[in-house]
Amino acid sequence: MKTKLILLSALVLGLFACTSKPKTETFIINVDIANAEGQTVYLQKDNQVLDSAKLDNWKASFKTPVCKDNEMYGLMLKGWRRAFLFFTDNADVNIEGDAQNPNLIIVKGSASQDRLNAFTQNYIDLETKLEADSTMAQADKDEILKMHCFDYVWDNPTDPVAHYVMYRYKWAFGPCELRTMIDNIHAADNALTTKNLALAEEYVEKQERVQAGQPIIDFTQNDPDGNPVTLSELAQGKLLLVDFWASWCPDCRKANPGVVAAYQKYHDQGFDVLGVSFDTDKEKWLAAIEKDGLTWTHVSDLQGWNNAAGALYTVAFIPQNALIKDGMIVARNLEGEELMEELGRLLRE
Repeated sequence: MKTKLILLSALVLGLFACTSKPKTETFIINVDIANAEGQTVYLQKDNQVLDSAKLDNWKASFKTPVCKDNEMYGLMLKGWRRAFLFFTDNADVNIEGDAQNPNLIIVKGSASQDRLNAFTQNYIDLETKLEADSTMAQADKDEILKMHCFDYVWDNPTDPVAHYVMYRYKWAFGPCELRTMIDNIHAADNALTTKNLALAEEYVEKQERVQAGQPIIDFTQNDPDGNPVTLSELAQGKLLLVDFWASWCPDCRKANPGVVAAYQKYHDQGFDVLGVSFDTDKEKWLAAIEKDGLTWTHVSDLQGWNNAAGALYTVAFIPQNALIKDGMIVARNLEGEELMEELGRLLRE
Protein backbone atom coordinates (compact mmCIF):
# COMPACT_ATOMS: atom_id res chain seq x y z
CA MET A 1 0.00 0.00 0.00
CA LYS A 2 2.83 2.40 0.87
CA THR A 3 4.49 1.67 -2.48
CA LYS A 4 1.22 2.41 -4.34
CA LEU A 5 0.81 5.72 -2.49
CA ILE A 6 4.36 6.76 -3.32
CA LEU A 7 3.86 5.90 -7.00
CA LEU A 8 0.54 7.75 -7.08
CA SER A 9 2.11 10.82 -5.46
CA ALA A 10 4.95 10.77 -7.98
CA LEU A 11 2.46 10.51 -10.85
CA VAL A 12 0.43 13.46 -9.54
CA LEU A 13 3.57 15.55 -9.10
CA GLY A 14 4.71 14.62 -12.59
CA LEU A 15 1.40 15.59 -14.12
CA PHE A 16 1.42 18.87 -12.18
CA ALA A 17 4.93 19.62 -13.39
CA CYS A 18 3.90 19.01 -17.01
CA THR A 19 0.74 21.08 -16.84
CA SER A 20 2.40 23.97 -14.98
CA LYS A 21 5.40 24.24 -17.32
CA PRO A 22 5.16 27.62 -19.06
CA LYS A 23 4.48 27.43 -22.77
CA THR A 24 6.54 29.34 -25.25
CA GLU A 25 4.23 32.04 -26.64
CA THR A 26 4.58 32.98 -30.28
CA PHE A 27 3.04 35.26 -32.87
CA ILE A 28 2.89 34.93 -36.64
CA ILE A 29 4.38 37.28 -39.24
CA ASN A 30 2.63 36.61 -42.56
CA VAL A 31 4.38 37.94 -45.65
CA ASP A 32 2.84 38.51 -49.10
CA ILE A 33 5.37 40.19 -51.39
CA ALA A 34 4.75 40.49 -55.14
CA ASN A 35 7.51 40.28 -57.75
CA ALA A 36 9.73 38.16 -55.52
CA GLU A 37 8.55 34.64 -56.32
CA GLY A 38 11.08 32.03 -55.25
CA GLN A 39 13.29 34.53 -53.46
CA THR A 40 14.39 34.10 -49.87
CA VAL A 41 13.00 36.64 -47.42
CA TYR A 42 14.93 37.22 -44.20
CA LEU A 43 13.44 38.20 -40.84
CA GLN A 44 15.78 40.44 -38.87
CA LYS A 45 15.99 42.05 -35.48
CA ASP A 46 18.73 44.47 -34.44
CA ASN A 47 20.42 43.78 -37.82
CA GLN A 48 20.67 40.07 -36.99
CA VAL A 49 18.90 37.41 -39.08
CA LEU A 50 16.37 35.50 -36.97
CA ASP A 51 14.84 33.30 -39.67
CA SER A 52 14.43 32.93 -43.41
CA ALA A 53 11.87 31.46 -45.78
CA LYS A 54 11.42 31.09 -49.51
CA LEU A 55 8.46 32.93 -50.98
CA ASP A 56 5.98 30.45 -52.43
CA ASN A 57 3.19 32.02 -54.47
CA TRP A 58 4.53 35.33 -53.06
CA LYS A 59 3.84 34.14 -49.51
CA ALA A 60 5.85 33.10 -46.44
CA SER A 61 5.31 33.10 -42.70
CA PHE A 62 7.43 33.24 -39.56
CA LYS A 63 6.51 31.93 -36.11
CA THR A 64 8.27 34.31 -33.76
CA PRO A 65 8.67 34.04 -29.97
CA VAL A 66 7.05 36.74 -27.87
CA CYS A 67 9.69 38.87 -26.18
CA LYS A 68 9.88 41.98 -24.04
CA ASP A 69 12.19 43.77 -26.45
CA ASN A 70 9.75 43.58 -29.34
CA GLU A 71 10.07 47.09 -30.69
CA MET A 72 11.00 46.51 -34.30
CA TYR A 73 11.66 43.74 -36.76
CA GLY A 74 12.89 43.93 -40.31
CA LEU A 75 12.35 42.14 -43.62
CA MET A 76 15.15 41.91 -46.14
CA LEU A 77 15.18 40.79 -49.77
CA LYS A 78 18.03 40.62 -52.24
CA GLY A 79 18.38 43.94 -54.02
CA TRP A 80 17.10 46.09 -51.15
CA ARG A 81 19.65 48.54 -49.71
CA ARG A 82 18.04 48.42 -46.29
CA ALA A 83 15.65 46.18 -44.43
CA PHE A 84 11.98 47.18 -44.22
CA LEU A 85 11.37 47.91 -40.52
CA PHE A 86 8.05 47.41 -38.73
CA PHE A 87 6.41 47.09 -35.31
CA THR A 88 4.57 43.91 -34.27
CA ASP A 89 3.44 44.54 -30.64
CA ASN A 90 3.98 40.76 -30.12
CA ALA A 91 0.81 40.17 -32.16
CA ASP A 92 0.09 38.47 -35.47
CA VAL A 93 0.75 40.83 -38.37
CA ASN A 94 0.21 40.67 -42.13
CA ILE A 95 2.75 42.31 -44.40
CA GLU A 96 1.78 43.02 -48.01
CA GLY A 97 3.52 44.84 -50.81
CA ASP A 98 5.74 44.77 -53.87
CA ALA A 99 9.43 43.87 -53.81
CA GLN A 100 10.09 46.58 -56.39
CA ASN A 101 8.70 49.31 -54.12
CA PRO A 102 9.48 48.50 -50.47
CA ASN A 103 8.48 52.02 -49.38
CA LEU A 104 4.82 51.16 -50.06
CA ILE A 105 4.71 47.92 -48.06
CA ILE A 106 1.73 47.76 -45.67
CA VAL A 107 1.70 46.18 -42.21
CA LYS A 108 -1.64 45.25 -40.62
CA GLY A 109 -2.31 44.05 -37.07
CA SER A 110 -0.04 46.25 -34.98
CA ALA A 111 -1.32 49.36 -33.16
CA SER A 112 2.21 50.75 -32.98
CA GLN A 113 2.62 50.27 -36.72
CA ASP A 114 -0.71 52.04 -37.26
CA ARG A 115 0.65 55.06 -35.37
CA LEU A 116 3.84 54.98 -37.42
CA ASN A 117 1.84 54.72 -40.64
CA ALA A 118 -0.25 57.73 -39.63
CA PHE A 119 2.86 59.78 -38.88
CA THR A 120 4.48 58.74 -42.16
CA GLN A 121 1.39 59.63 -44.19
CA ASN A 122 1.15 63.05 -42.51
CA TYR A 123 4.84 63.60 -43.29
CA ILE A 124 4.32 62.66 -46.95
CA ASP A 125 1.25 64.89 -47.23
CA LEU A 126 3.15 67.83 -45.74
CA GLU A 127 6.14 67.20 -47.99
CA THR A 128 3.90 67.09 -51.06
CA LYS A 129 2.22 70.35 -50.06
CA LEU A 130 5.54 72.07 -49.51
CA GLU A 131 6.99 70.86 -52.81
CA ALA A 132 4.01 72.37 -54.61
CA ASP A 133 4.86 75.80 -53.19
CA SER A 134 7.28 77.34 -55.69
CA THR A 135 7.61 80.54 -53.64
CA MET A 136 9.25 78.87 -50.62
CA ALA A 137 12.97 78.28 -50.35
CA GLN A 138 14.07 74.65 -50.03
CA ALA A 139 15.83 75.39 -46.76
CA ASP A 140 12.54 76.65 -45.29
CA LYS A 141 10.73 73.53 -46.51
CA ASP A 142 13.35 71.32 -44.89
CA GLU A 143 13.01 73.23 -41.62
CA ILE A 144 9.23 72.74 -41.57
CA LEU A 145 9.61 68.99 -42.16
CA LYS A 146 12.25 68.79 -39.45
CA MET A 147 9.99 70.55 -36.95
CA HIS A 148 7.15 68.21 -37.90
CA CYS A 149 9.34 65.32 -36.68
CA PHE A 150 10.53 67.26 -33.64
CA ASP A 151 6.97 68.09 -32.54
CA TYR A 152 5.87 64.46 -32.86
CA VAL A 153 8.74 63.24 -30.68
CA TRP A 154 8.21 66.08 -28.19
CA ASP A 155 4.46 65.41 -27.87
CA ASN A 156 4.85 61.62 -27.49
CA PRO A 157 7.92 61.17 -25.29
CA THR A 158 7.03 57.73 -23.90
CA ASP A 159 5.89 56.16 -27.19
CA PRO A 160 8.45 53.79 -28.78
CA VAL A 161 7.14 54.90 -32.17
CA ALA A 162 8.30 58.46 -31.42
CA HIS A 163 11.71 57.11 -30.45
CA TYR A 164 11.91 55.38 -33.82
CA VAL A 165 10.90 58.59 -35.59
CA MET A 166 13.68 60.44 -33.75
CA TYR A 167 16.28 57.87 -34.77
CA ARG A 168 14.89 57.44 -38.30
CA TYR A 169 15.11 61.18 -39.01
CA LYS A 170 18.26 61.81 -36.97
CA TRP A 171 20.03 63.08 -40.07
CA ALA A 172 17.82 66.20 -40.02
CA PHE A 173 18.96 67.30 -36.56
CA GLY A 174 22.12 68.62 -34.99
CA PRO A 175 23.45 67.10 -31.77
CA CYS A 176 21.93 69.87 -29.62
CA GLU A 177 18.43 69.31 -31.04
CA LEU A 178 18.68 65.56 -30.52
CA ARG A 179 19.91 66.11 -26.95
CA THR A 180 16.85 68.31 -26.28
CA MET A 181 14.45 65.58 -27.45
CA ILE A 182 16.28 62.88 -25.49
CA ASP A 183 16.22 64.98 -22.32
CA ASN A 184 12.47 65.49 -22.74
CA ILE A 185 11.96 61.73 -22.99
CA HIS A 186 13.95 61.13 -19.80
CA ALA A 187 12.00 63.89 -18.04
CA ALA A 188 8.75 62.13 -18.93
CA ASP A 189 9.98 58.72 -17.73
CA ASN A 190 13.54 58.45 -16.48
CA ALA A 191 13.35 54.64 -16.29
CA LEU A 192 12.13 54.19 -19.87
CA THR A 193 14.48 52.40 -22.24
CA THR A 194 13.90 51.43 -25.86
CA LYS A 195 16.27 50.23 -28.55
CA ASN A 196 15.80 53.30 -30.73
CA LEU A 197 16.27 55.65 -27.80
CA ALA A 198 19.56 53.93 -26.97
CA LEU A 199 20.63 54.13 -30.62
CA ALA A 200 19.80 57.84 -30.73
CA GLU A 201 21.84 58.48 -27.59
CA GLU A 202 24.79 56.56 -29.03
CA TYR A 203 24.47 58.48 -32.30
CA VAL A 204 24.53 61.85 -30.51
CA GLU A 205 27.67 60.91 -28.61
CA LYS A 206 29.41 59.96 -31.85
CA GLN A 207 28.14 63.07 -33.63
CA GLU A 208 29.52 65.31 -30.91
CA ARG A 209 32.91 63.68 -31.45
CA VAL A 210 33.07 64.74 -35.13
CA GLN A 211 31.76 68.30 -35.00
CA ALA A 212 33.75 71.42 -35.87
CA GLY A 213 36.47 72.03 -33.32
CA GLN A 214 37.24 68.34 -32.77
CA PRO A 215 40.42 66.55 -33.93
CA ILE A 216 40.05 64.32 -36.97
CA ILE A 217 39.48 60.58 -36.65
CA ASP A 218 42.07 58.98 -38.89
CA PHE A 219 41.31 56.16 -41.30
CA THR A 220 42.86 54.31 -44.22
CA GLN A 221 41.00 52.98 -47.26
CA ASN A 222 42.08 51.86 -50.70
CA ASP A 223 41.88 53.89 -53.88
CA PRO A 224 40.49 52.31 -57.08
CA ASP A 225 43.89 50.74 -57.83
CA GLY A 226 44.09 49.10 -54.41
CA ASN A 227 46.61 51.56 -52.96
CA PRO A 228 45.98 52.50 -49.30
CA VAL A 229 45.25 56.17 -48.63
CA THR A 230 45.51 57.51 -45.07
CA LEU A 231 43.51 60.62 -44.22
CA SER A 232 46.12 62.27 -41.99
CA GLU A 233 48.88 61.77 -44.56
CA LEU A 234 46.85 63.16 -47.45
CA ALA A 235 45.77 66.17 -45.36
CA GLN A 236 49.26 67.31 -44.36
CA GLY A 237 49.77 70.96 -45.26
CA LYS A 238 46.37 71.22 -46.96
CA LEU A 239 42.83 72.35 -46.48
CA LEU A 240 41.05 69.07 -47.20
CA LEU A 241 37.37 68.31 -47.80
CA VAL A 242 36.41 64.73 -46.94
CA ASP A 243 33.42 64.16 -49.20
CA PHE A 244 31.08 61.22 -48.44
CA TRP A 245 29.05 60.29 -51.52
CA ALA A 246 27.96 57.45 -53.85
CA SER A 247 27.34 57.00 -57.55
CA TRP A 248 23.75 55.83 -56.88
CA CYS A 249 22.88 58.89 -54.74
CA PRO A 250 20.97 61.55 -56.79
CA ASP A 251 21.64 64.34 -54.27
CA CYS A 252 25.35 63.51 -54.32
CA ARG A 253 25.49 63.75 -58.09
CA LYS A 254 23.66 67.08 -57.96
CA ALA A 255 26.17 68.38 -55.39
CA ASN A 256 29.25 67.22 -57.33
CA PRO A 257 29.43 70.24 -59.68
CA GLY A 258 29.71 72.54 -56.67
CA VAL A 259 32.63 70.53 -55.29
CA VAL A 260 34.25 70.51 -58.75
CA ALA A 261 33.92 74.29 -58.97
CA ALA A 262 35.51 74.74 -55.54
CA TYR A 263 38.35 72.36 -56.42
CA GLN A 264 39.07 74.14 -59.68
CA LYS A 265 39.08 77.57 -58.01
CA TYR A 266 41.13 76.78 -54.92
CA HIS A 267 43.22 73.68 -55.64
CA ASP A 268 46.30 75.71 -56.62
CA GLN A 269 46.00 77.58 -53.31
CA GLY A 270 46.20 74.44 -51.18
CA PHE A 271 42.69 72.98 -51.26
CA ASP A 272 42.15 69.29 -51.93
CA VAL A 273 39.32 66.74 -51.80
CA LEU A 274 39.15 63.12 -50.65
CA GLY A 275 36.10 61.31 -51.99
CA VAL A 276 34.81 58.48 -49.79
CA SER A 277 32.30 56.38 -51.69
CA PHE A 278 29.37 54.41 -50.27
CA ASP A 279 29.26 52.28 -53.40
CA THR A 280 29.25 48.50 -53.65
CA ASP A 281 29.74 48.29 -57.42
CA LYS A 282 33.27 49.33 -58.41
CA GLU A 283 32.47 49.83 -62.09
CA LYS A 284 29.57 52.18 -61.36
CA TRP A 285 31.74 54.06 -58.85
CA LEU A 286 34.51 54.59 -61.40
CA ALA A 287 32.03 55.54 -64.15
CA ALA A 288 30.53 58.25 -61.92
CA ILE A 289 33.99 59.63 -61.10
CA GLU A 290 34.73 59.89 -64.81
CA LYS A 291 31.36 61.31 -65.84
CA ASP A 292 31.25 63.96 -63.09
CA GLY A 293 34.88 65.02 -63.59
CA LEU A 294 35.96 64.27 -60.02
CA THR A 295 39.72 64.56 -60.51
CA TRP A 296 40.82 64.23 -56.89
CA THR A 297 41.73 61.21 -54.74
CA HIS A 298 39.01 58.61 -54.17
CA VAL A 299 38.71 55.71 -51.74
CA SER A 300 36.11 53.11 -50.80
CA ASP A 301 35.82 49.74 -49.09
CA LEU A 302 32.83 49.00 -51.38
CA GLN A 303 30.65 48.15 -48.39
CA GLY A 304 27.84 50.61 -49.15
CA TRP A 305 26.20 52.02 -46.02
CA ASN A 306 28.60 49.93 -43.96
CA ASN A 307 31.58 51.97 -45.11
CA ALA A 308 34.02 51.96 -42.18
CA ALA A 309 35.08 55.59 -42.60
CA GLY A 310 31.45 56.66 -42.76
CA ALA A 311 30.80 54.89 -39.47
CA LEU A 312 33.68 56.78 -37.83
CA TYR A 313 32.12 60.08 -38.91
CA THR A 314 28.54 58.93 -38.09
CA VAL A 315 27.36 59.45 -41.67
CA ALA A 316 23.62 58.74 -41.63
CA PHE A 317 22.90 60.39 -44.99
CA ILE A 318 24.82 61.45 -48.08
CA PRO A 319 26.14 63.73 -49.35
CA GLN A 320 28.02 64.81 -46.25
CA ASN A 321 31.46 66.29 -45.81
CA ALA A 322 34.00 67.36 -43.24
CA LEU A 323 36.43 70.20 -43.89
CA ILE A 324 39.74 69.66 -42.08
CA LYS A 325 42.84 71.74 -41.49
CA ASP A 326 45.92 71.05 -39.35
CA GLY A 327 44.44 67.82 -38.02
CA MET A 328 41.19 69.48 -36.88
CA ILE A 329 37.63 69.48 -38.20
CA VAL A 330 36.87 73.11 -39.00
CA ALA A 331 33.40 72.75 -40.59
CA ARG A 332 30.77 70.16 -41.48
CA ASN A 333 28.45 69.78 -44.47
CA LEU A 334 29.27 72.88 -46.49
CA GLU A 335 27.80 73.17 -49.99
CA GLY A 336 27.71 75.64 -52.86
CA GLU A 337 28.37 79.27 -52.02
CA GLU A 338 28.79 78.48 -48.33
CA LEU A 339 31.66 76.13 -49.19
CA MET A 340 33.22 78.69 -51.53
CA GLU A 341 33.07 81.44 -48.91
CA GLU A 342 34.54 79.29 -46.14
CA LEU A 343 37.38 78.09 -48.37
CA GLY A 344 38.21 81.65 -49.36
CA ARG A 345 38.22 82.77 -45.74
CA LEU A 346 40.39 79.89 -44.47
CA LEU A 347 42.89 80.14 -47.30
CA ARG A 348 43.38 83.84 -46.60
CA GLU A 349 44.31 83.19 -42.98
